[in-house]
Amino acid sequence: MGGITPLITTALPLAGSVAGAVRSLDRTGSSGGLAAIDRKAQLDAEAQARQWAHDEQIRQQEAELKRRQAEADRIAAEQARAREMESYRAAQDQALAQLRAGRDADTQAQDQQAQSQLAQMTAAADAEERRRVDALRRAVARTRAGLGSRGVGMADGSGEAILLGLVGDTAADRQDAQAVDRLKRQAVQQNLDALKRRNLLDLAQLADRQRLEFMSKFF
Repeated sequence: MGGITPLITTALPLAGSVAGAVRSLDRTGSSGGLAAIDRKAQLDAEAQARQWAHDEQIRQQEAELKRRQAEADRIAAEQARAREMESYRAAQDQALAQLRAGRDADTQAQDQQAQSQLAQMTAAADAEERRRVDALRRAVARTRAGLGSRGVGMADGSGEAILLGLVGDTAADRQDAQAVDRLKRQAVQQNLDALKRRNLLDLAQLADRQRLEFMSKFF
């Protein structure tokens, strides 16, 4: 027993020292392993963060490209619409100009015809007035000759009455002719005015119809 006790006494501290060394080594090994794990986790997190940042950058770039493409498409669509509107309006203006030119030509032709008719009426009225005056002169001359052959002068009551009757008939005939002439002239002018109003109405109706068609097509 005496030999065993010192051995045990000596072995116990040694075992404790060995155990402590082992525990120290275990702790050192565990710390190194944890550090390696932490380092790997940190590296993985940094790699994941970089990947997320890269993915976010790609997403933003794609979104920016889509936005720019959408803006380009919008501008192109607006430009195409503007060109279509301009072309449509130009076609409408051309149609209106053609109608106006045709109506102006009709009005000019009708106006020339009216002026020709009025000139013919004036010439006819002047000729009729000359005929009327000549007829009055001949009638007065015949009356004077007839009265003179009977010894009656123009200053006598009967001669004066006959002369006044001839002049009165001529004046009445002139008034009737002038009234008819005025009616004819009014008819010519009314026809010309009616044509002008009809032409203006056609132009106004076409312009209104074009405005409605334009608004219906583009708005």
